[in-house]
Amino acid sequence: MSTVTRSVRVTEESIELDPFAIRDTVTADVRFDGHRVWSVTIPYARDGVIALRWPKALRPWLDGRTRVSVHDSANGREIGAADVHFGTSEDRIEVMDSRGRWLAMTKWDRLGPVLEGRDGDIRRQLLESSRELVTLLEAADYPVYIVGGTLLGVIRDGGMMPHDDDVDLAFLCREDNPADVGLSSYRMERLLVANGYTVIRHSLAHLEITFFSETGEPDYYVDIFTGFFRDGDYCQPFALKGPEIVESDLLPTRPREVEGVELPEPNRPEAWLEFAYGPRWMVPDPTFKFVTPRSTRLRFESWFGVYNRGRVYWDKSYLERDTSEGFTDAGVSLQRFLADVPEGARVLDLGCGDGRWSVEIARTGRRVTGIDYSHEALRLAREHDVDGLVDFHRVNVNDRAALYELGARMLATGDEWYVFAHHSVQAMTKVNRAGLYRFFELVLRGEGFAEIVSDTELSPFYEHGKPSTWHLPVEWIERETRERHLDVEVVARAVRRDNGRRRPTAAVRIRRRPGSLVEATAARKRQEEENR
Repeated sequence: MSTVTRSVRVTEESIELDPFAIRDTVTADVRFDGHRVWSVTIPYARDGVIALRWPKALRPWLDGRTRVSVHDSANGREIGAADVHFGTSEDRIEVMDSRGRWLAMTKWDRLGPVLEGRDGDIRRQLLESSRELVTLLEAADYPVYIVGGTLLGVIRDGGMMPHDDDVDLAFLCREDNPADVGLSSYRMERLLVANGYTVIRHSLAHLEITFFSETGEPDYYVDIFTGFFRDGDYCQPFALKGPEIVESDLLPTRPREVEGVELPEPNRPEAWLEFAYGPRWMVPDPTFKFVTPRSTRLRFESWFGVYNRGRVYWDKSYLERDTSEGFTDAGVSLQRFLADVPEGARVLDLGCGDGRWSVEIARTGRRVTGIDYSHEALRLAREHDVDGLVDFHRVNVNDRAALYELGARMLATGDEWYVFAHHSVQAMTKVNRAGLYRFFELVLRGEGFAEIVSDTELSPFYEHGKPSTWHLPVEWIERETRERHLDVEVVARAVRRDNGRRRPTAAVRIRRRPGSLVEATAARKRQEEENR
């Protein structure tokens, strides 16, 4: 398929533009039948042609008919357009999710729902929900102000930006020690939960408040970042750190009307915007990305952790489904696991995903608790569990506080627990796996064990942003648990099909070593001191 119309040539590989039609355009919006699906920085011309190569996430949608138009992001001027036919479908292309929300490429190089093209009531609900949050937090003496794309849209354009997808808030924390900053964030979380809000913790310094539709589906969200001063620098994890901001730039806040709803803005909003977006912040650039120095990123991650790495991938994956699927090798793994689990025993399905295997275990008479950190996965899981056999909960196992709270509740039952972790632990980072092994030391009692099934070799289709392509060799588990009060046994090795390729897997069974954990911990500390 190749179509040439009005200075635009569209193929399944790229959009080619005439450099003379670009003029002084810096960034362009690409629209399908008038709906923006992608914003891109104009590259240099090569061989007299400017080529905009389709992003990987958008390529699967190139099947059907649409009018492709390219517009200057700054002023909306149409640079060129063409009526095109991709692939074999005769339908109009609609880049939507399973709930009918229009999708567009985000600054994270993936497709996601944005405000543009959505029901106008969503914008109003988002703003009003933000106002209610601000009222609650201000009453509790948290100085809150709008930041990020929300502040940028309000100051530059007079309202919310159409390609945004949330409201960004921050509060100024009076602490400067990272541990105290984290404690302040936990106090805020407890306040929000006590008032009925659903809180997703991204780190010790970043909360996401999720709001749901009438049918219980995640609808929109508000980010709350923590700002604080340390050694003369204003820090706002996850990305901002520098001396350019002083307290008088932030406080006292000032009221700002945002599409009829009053929200607080920093005392000098222009100072924050230049700090975050640079001196050209007034020039629209929907392709903008924060470039965080590696030293800053590592410092923030070591101080505050990263609890939601990969969650957006799973959310998107489950959002595109309307039925349970599961991994193809789970049936054999499940039979082996259940052969050693007594009838009526307590089972924790750790990383239960769409709940398919949780329900299968429950149908054998075991009492099952399924946990996952993806609301979209749990939505499918509850729909699949038509008989209400499984107790599903949202728990983020990367968040040690949440994980150990779960462990305390499990111990309070007085029962032995068996943990089924099928292709979930391999999607965790080494740092977060360490917290999981400590959790196993806490909850495994008597004959209870945890069975981890993982791919042991890297996927040939590996992508860092897709945790399903990660791997976890047995040697890593053995090395990482060496200092723990745990015994590790490989109970099976197999091969599964993954996108037409063969990937080796291993089932590793972990038990708590007999003896006192207190004594073992003391011995380990003595050994560490001797090694120093």
